[in-house]
Parts: sequence; structure tokens; C-alpha cells
Amino acid sequence: MHTKKSSSATVSILDKRRLQALGVLLQIKLKSLTFLPGRHPLGRAGEGMRFLRTRPYEPGEDKPRDIDKFSLPGKYWVNEWEAEVRASILLLCDVSGSMAFPPKDLVRSLSLLQLTYSLWRASDRVRTILYSDSNREVFEERNLKTQMEKLSSRLGQHSWLEGQGPLDALQASCLRSRGCRDDLIFLMSDFSPTTAAEKLITTQEWRSVLRRLSGDLVPVIVSFRLSHDFMGSIKLWDPERKAQRLTFLSPKRIDDINKQEMNRVLKLESFFRSLGLDYLIVRQQRDIYPQLTKLKGLRRRRRS
Repeated sequence: MHTKKSSSATVSILDKRRLQALGVLLQIKLKSLTFLPGRHPLGRAGEGMRFLRTRPYEPGEDKPRDIDKFSLPGKYWVNEWEAEVRASILLLCDVSGSMAFPPKDLVRSLSLLQLTYSLWRASDRVRTILYSDSNREVFEERNLKTQMEKLSSRLGQHSWLEGQGPLDALQASCLRSRGCRDDLIFLMSDFSPTTAAEKLITTQEWRSVLRRLSGDLVPVIVSFRLSHDFMGSIKLWDPERKAQRLTFLSPKRIDDINKQEMNRVLKLESFFRSLGLDYLIVRQQRDIYPQLTKLKGLRRRRRS
């Protein structure tokens, strides 16, 4: 009888909590996940949950059943999880003639590719539309590699058409994307007016279109800053008006052009700020990634 009591006492002492407190690691049995044969309600696996953080248990605030069963004695912890939601994102990119200006062309292409890569790697669904007045090219591939290759090939063709106003592009997007909800819409353009009537568009008209959008709009303002390497006589080609002009760029004239462009962008900033929109401004290649990081921080702070 005495030997049986001692053996049972030994077994009771060696429980999992005390072993873990002593630093003893217990083996975990791994079992393969199997499905029963027959029909299932879902045709794909669920999105699952993503581990967010671990924090101390707060009595009265947390449910006791949420306590981590592997918590140390006297130190209870709670694991927090978040759903792995795949957002549907639309990239609207202007391919009008005004965007064919080499400084803007390079920045626009790199920004579009960087956005596509970053959003896709974040497990979001990305659809890209290159829009003009008479054409809309849609890129929606099954994997990132094919999407990047097709976009790079198209942007390398440097074929530009007559421009379409950004507000008209948004309205066309609303009409054609019925039944397809976009959580976030990036509108990439220089926002230069293509017609005289476009200059008279009011804030009220923008607000009426924004109300019809299924998701949030983020304008991406593609600008430029001329360097003094462009000094001298150069030929300028306007693909929208199909006109060519020979002009002389002096240092003073380059500074005046940069100043006018900066004032134009400042007015756009003020306009989008009045609409309550977040926006990006890219003038050089090195602006792309910091602007995306800034936007991510703004949206994260607003969400929290």
C-alpha cells in the first residue's frame, strides 16, 4: 500500500505546469489535417487568423476562457488574434500624353510597379487599369510574377493616348465595377486638366463621385523637378496636341518651371485635403517608398 501511494504522489507532482516552470520542454504530437469525403460548403480554405500579440490577463475585462493554457502559474496571459483579410485594391493609372514627359514617365512607372509589388506581397488582391480617353487596359493576373511582367512590358512601350479627366475616370470605374467592391482605390495622375471645362469642376462634383465609390480613394500626384542638366536648346513634343516646339532652357527658366509646378501641386494638396483624402506626391524615384511608408502609418493610426 505504501509503494502505491508513493507512485501516485510522484505522478501527481509531474504535471505540465510544473514541468514548464522548471524549463522542461514537452513533445508535441503533430497530426496531419484530413478531410472527410463528400461535399463541403466551401470550395477553398478559409483565410484563418493571424497572431497579433500576447498581453497580461486583465480580470473583469477579459474572458477567463481566453487565458492561454500555457501561462505560468500566477502569471496569466491572453493571446490576441486578427483576421487575415484580403483587401481588394484598384490601381487607376493615367496614360495620357502629359504623362509621357520623361521625368514623369519614369516616376509614374516605378510608382505603379512598387505599389503593385508591395500590395501583392501584403496578400491583397490587386487590379490595375491604365486609362485614357478612348481606352482602358485591365491587368488582373493570378500571380505577382505575371502581373509585374505584363505591366513592365506595357509601360515599356511608351504608347500614350489622349487624356481623360481623373473625375471622368472615377465615374467610369463606378459604372463598370458594379458588383465588384474595391476597398482601396489609388488614382495615379499628374491631375493636369485635359479640357477647359475640367478647370471648372467644383468640390461638390468630386464629393458626389466619392460618395459612389465603394472604398477609400488615395490620389497619387505625379510631379517632376527639372534639373539643370536640361539646359540648352531642346525640342518639346506635345503628344496630345501633336505639336512640336523648339525652346531654350536657361537656369532662370528652369527655376521658373519648377516653381510653377510646385505651386500647382500645393493647390492640389489643398484641394484633396479639403476633401478629407490622404494623398501621395512623387517627384523623384527616391520619393516612392517613403511616401508609401508614410501612407501606411497614417492609415494605421487612423484605424487604431
